[in-house]
Amino acid sequence: MNYAIAQTSGKQFLFELGRWYDIDFVKKTNQGDFLTFEKILFIRKRKKLQLGKPFLNVEIPAEVLQATVKGKKITVLKTKPKKKYTRTRGHRVSYTRVKILVPQ
Repeated sequence: MNYAIAQTSGKQFLFELGRWYDIDFVKKTNQGDFLTFEKILFIRKRKKLQLGKPFLNVEIPAEVLQATVKGKKITVLKTKPKKKYTRTRGHRVSYTRVKILVPQ
């Protein structure tokens, strides 16, 4: 497999072998666990292409490198003019870091 396009958490990712990706947080996973991506849209193996209509019957295995990774902090500032009112809130999105393995 050179690369594959898979759908997970409502998003599409271009997966390549041996690379790691941050996907949306997956509950009840620990470091070293294995996940499989089942909604595969497209696979390219050398010069052969496979296109799903809408999905292929292939699974891509992945190993959990880190169960929880925090993203960049987003600061939200809310003000009301002429009322001396300001409120600052922060938010960080949690991700799960996975490494793509060789499919069977």
